[in-house]
Amino acid sequence: MDSRQQFDKYSPIYNLRSRGVFFVSTTDGKRGHFHFGCWTTQCSHEPPRMLTCFPKEFEGTDIVQKSGVFSLSMVAADQEEFHDHFFSGDQSIEVIGKEKFMYAETGCPILKDAVAYFDCKVHQTIDNGDFLIVIGDIVKGEALHPEKKTLNVEYIANERTTNYHKGPISLPIKGFDM
Repeated sequence: MDSRQQFDKYSPIYNLRSRGVFFVSTTDGKRGHFHFGCWTTQCSHEPPRMLTCFPKEFEGTDIVQKSGVFSLSMVAADQEEFHDHFFSGDQSIEVIGKEKFMYAETGCPILKDAVAYFDCKVHQTIDNGDFLIVIGDIVKGEALHPEKKTLNVEYIANERTTNYHKGPISLPIKGFDM
């Protein structure tokens, strides 16, 4: 089978992934939303596209449908503490810290210390029960820190010895003002 991967300029970034943890962001310029997801993969090489899922109970689902943009930051293994603090309630730019973000073409927040990122414009959405599957055309992508390992689901679930949670787990149902 010819996957046409040789035509996709983002293939070196795809190859950095394992079952990694992605920091998913969307904004319409007024409201923003973040969530962590492992339901993300490339789904086309020509044209280059990424697929991710938005839980319908999250405000981010409405925002991505309205704005038509999202970004995916490939979280680095050294961002484990950031991951846990996020689920403790640190879920806005103001609380996380403006200095931890950068912006590319879509205006969605991207983690500066991520292994890599994909900045996407929505190509298609699919209603899939309790999730909205969102397929995006990659408008910009970059390996920011290819020397870093990705934070992955297997490690978080089975191997880690440190827990940085500050309290009970808090899901990011609501977004925030930009």
